[in-house]
Amino acid sequence: MKRLFLIAALLVAGAAGAQAAAPSKQEVLQAIEVMEKNVGGPAATEAAKTIVIYAQVSDDVMVDIGPDQLPWIEEKWPLAKEEARSRQSLLMAAFVAGNIKSQIKNDKAEDDTYSGWIFAIETYRRLQSRGPFVSPAIEALSKLQQQGKLLQHAREVHANQDRNDSSDSAPRPLARLRPSNRSRA
Repeated sequence: MKRLFLIAALLVAGAAGAQAAAPSKQEVLQAIEVMEKNVGGPAATEAAKTIVIYAQVSDDVMVDIGPDQLPWIEEKWPLAKEEARSRQSLLMAAFVAGNIKSQIKNDKAEDDTYSGWIFAIETYRRLQSRGPFVSPAIEALSKLQQQGKLLQHAREVHANQDRNDSSDSAPRPLARLRPSNRSRA
């Protein structure tokens, strides 16, 4: 669980040095487009940083991140350490990108795990073409998608998150990518 937070922190920390100001809505949409076109390209890493920074600082979006939303993050893949970390970071950024693109499109700051998963699954398939690896968690999400059950699963995760948020003793997501100085209704 700590590893997920570390990956998010590394992306954000790296991006903080690269960007003087918070990205605009237009800049994040362009970054999402970069990831949609070529997740394996050289610009994808910078695009991922822009996306994660925007999700963290913008009042226009909210993304819940935890083991239920990113079940693949604790998996061990038979890849070199740096390659595994790179792919996990890109998959996390893809999840965030899909999630916030939906929110921007609908002009509604409400977590959209389903859209995040859709983009993460697509990104996973494209990353597999760079070199084979298998994520049992993403394969399971893909199977739910093929069965037409992914949206319902996302709703269940969201409902469980809402229940957990109302209980002080319940585990919370590892990160909620939203500004800490603003509460949401």
